[in-house]
Amino acid sequence: MSDLCCAPPPHSTVVALPARNEAQGIGTALRALGTQRDGAGQPLPVQAVLLVNNTTDQTAALARLEAAQWPQLQLLVREEHWDTAQGGVVEARRRALDWAASLAGPAGIIVSTDADTRPDPGWLWQLTAPLRTGAVQASAGRILLDPAERAALPPAVRRTHLLDSGYRWWAGALTARLNPDPCDPWPRHWQHFGASLALTVRAYRAVGGIPDVPALEDLALVQALRQQDLTLRHTPAARVYTSARRSGRVAVGLSTQLQEWASGPESWRVPGGAEVAALARAEAALHRAWQGRAVCAAELAELWQLAPGELAGALRLPHFGQVLERAHQMRQAGAWGRQFPAVPVEQALREVRAELARLGPQPGWPGVR
Repeated sequence: MSDLCCAPPPHSTVVALPARNEAQGIGTALRALGTQRDGAGQPLPVQAVLLVNNTTDQTAALARLEAAQWPQLQLLVREEHWDTAQGGVVEARRRALDWAASLAGPAGIIVSTDADTRPDPGWLWQLTAPLRTGAVQASAGRILLDPAERAALPPAVRRTHLLDSGYRWWAGALTARLNPDPCDPWPRHWQHFGASLALTVRAYRAVGGIPDVPALEDLALVQALRQQDLTLRHTPAARVYTSARRSGRVAVGLSTQLQEWASGPESWRVPGGAEVAALARAEAALHRAWQGRAVCAAELAELWQLAPGELAGALRLPHFGQVLERAHQMRQAGAWGRQFPAVPVEQALREVRAELARLGPQPGWPGVR
């Protein structure tokens, strides 16, 4: 069953939420959408679609009741049931974004979030800002754990999460220093997941929508964008807070990450500082070579830990994203891992900060002590 009235006009922004048995949290999510603000702090009208799928609770009815309380939220609700063997979360995300894209129009923007996620008041405005100016084709917002649920996590999980977040931040800073991306400048974050992701309808159509994968459809969508050199901005000011539940509804996701972190920081191993720096330099050199700028073939092979000439075929691919993907496949199959073994996250954090310190200060960048 679908709400058919009040369809959004073409060339607009439409938020898509898939939901399955989310009666407990859907009110909070919709309340946050109904109180969005623009850059001047004024109420921001929001057009959204809610795809309630394979649900046995009152998610749809409660969503309609909540949306009616917020005049600036225009919500369409559709209830669907399908054989879950045909797809679970992946199929739900695909159908929700396809629906949003059909409403937004060819020049529109579609935004993905989740029914267990609460956006900040300025989230939608900040997330779509780089797309409205035409600077990029996609934008990813920062995803934080719900504060109350985070506080209830076991100490080992909280500590590992904190260390991992610090590591990702500083590793991103090191990468941006050594291999700057003009479309995704510093400061930037490291997340690009379905709870906070926006892209143009043209970009979504260009990659054929959500890829046919069994899980992690959001990462697959971002990878598809990168394969065609469609640009993405990691927008720090666009923030949402998502559930920290450890009993997840997907085979791989945040819940499985939280379960892994229960073993503590010593068990959570990530690339060390030397590897982060080496990879940034290797990617920068590969980009220069693909652009036809002078890069010694022997130096490029050494940076990627590959035999001379092994990258020649990859460099003939039409999109740099495809070149980079092929190079990483060869790197992972080669000697790279033996030279750069993963290290505990706390050690890796110290190492990336030391690598940054060795680069020296630079205006506009955080200092490292």
